[in-house]
Parts: sequence; C-alpha cells; structure tokens
Amino acid sequence: MRVAAKGSNEGEIRDRCKLDSMSAESYLAALEELSMLSLEDDDNIHYRTTKKGLEFLSTYHRLRWLIHGEDDDFLLMRILDKTQQKEKHPFYVS
Repeated sequence: MRVAAKGSNEGEIRDRCKLDSMSAESYLAALEELSMLSLEDDDNIHYRTTKKGLEFLSTYHRLRWLIHGEDDDFLLMRILDKTQQKEKHPFYVS
C-alpha cells in the first residue's frame, strides 16, 4: 500500500514489492476488496491507496514503532500523518 500511496501501476507494485504476477494479482484484489486500494483508470490503469488504507498503514507503523522502536517506522508514521492531514484540510480551505 505504501508503493501505491501516490498511485502506481501493477508492474511498479510488483517490482518494488518483489512479487510474482500471481501473488501481486491476489494481493491487489484482496486490498481492493477491503477498500484499502482503489483502481483508477485515467489514461492508464493504476492503483492508489485509499484513506482507509493510509489509516491502516499509520496504525501498523505506530504499533511496529511501539514494539520495535525503529526510527524508520517513526518517520513513516509522521509522513502518513501529514498525508492524512492534507486530505482532511486541503490547502485551498482556510
């Protein structure tokens, strides 16, 4: 879901997550069914992480940080929080 946060096609997701095509199709279908990813078809088909998916990622990384205390998870928590805040309050709304 992190790979698809800003929108990614299936090939990019497969490559960055090191998945074969069968596994990628299964995971993407499951995440789409759970409303964690949305399938968008503008000029080309790509996946984007939904608000629900971003909330899940934020919770996941918070729990990992609490358990393991790794800095990478803390950094991802902060980035995900900023992403969610932008969705709640777009820049053009005062």
